[in-house]
Amino acid sequence: MMPDKQFPVMENMTVKSVREYLHVNKSIIIPVGVTEQHGYHLPLATDSIRATEMGRMIGRETGILVAPTVTQSFSGGDCPGTINITPGTMALVMSDMLMSLVCQGFRKFYFFICHGGSENLTALDSSLKMLLRNNPSFSDVMLALLPASKMDVDGVSRKQAVGEGDWHAGWHETSEIMYLAPELVRMDELELDEPEILASLTAHPDNYQCSEKIVDDEMVVARHRQRDEIQVGVMGYPTRASMEMGKKIVESTVKGACQKIRHLEYEYDGVYKKVFFKPAPHPSENPV
Repeated sequence: MMPDKQFPVMENMTVKSVREYLHVNKSIIIPVGVTEQHGYHLPLATDSIRATEMGRMIGRETGILVAPTVTQSFSGGDCPGTINITPGTMALVMSDMLMSLVCQGFRKFYFFICHGGSENLTALDSSLKMLLRNNPSFSDVMLALLPASKMDVDGVSRKQAVGEGDWHAGWHETSEIMYLAPELVRMDELELDEPEILASLTAHPDNYQCSEKIVDDEMVVARHRQRDEIQVGVMGYPTRASMEMGKKIVESTVKGACQKIRHLEYEYDGVYKKVFFKPAPHPSENPV
């Protein structure tokens, strides 16, 4: 059995201890974060900290090995410090990583996702489906996407946060970092964008973007980028945050993720079966 100090963090393990793990378990948790703007009061690593810390809690609770956190993906923001890699590049990196791990013997993958972004999640989902469709090495592999936002099993925050438009760097994420890494929270430096900008951002998370075309015609592809007037990038109400709320959110999220993973572990038999299929809208139905 592997020493407790090494388990379940993959990067702290050795070739021998990973090999021993694979003799008894083929499952792995992959935490997914990003390096991006989180206002002036939270670190750029906010989502990666959440993914790493909660991912390891889930690993200890379930006895499942935790892979190194994916800290680079697509943000869409462009405030200083944000590092964007294109969604396609992120998807290719994930695919290469999975192929490497499958070759080693891993068969059950749990992506614990602490960074959303519609472009990021769409690219990841499409890439994983292509792997399952085209790569025979994945014939008995299960890939599960577990967004942290859907793991709040006790409903202590997410439903309320979404209802209030607290999407990003607001009280929800600020509370989590107050609990997970309090030394990195700088509430004395908290600032928000202008009220009208904040109102737009809380109305919908993708309102941070503007759309431009060289010719305003339905056949011309639009360019999307962050609006010039956004300087801080907070989408929510961080002054409502507290360490106590952060503890409740983290505990509920970890609890929900563990419940889901245990259910999937129990149901997994390595055999793909037909399920209900609903075609996506035809491209001709979607405007450019």
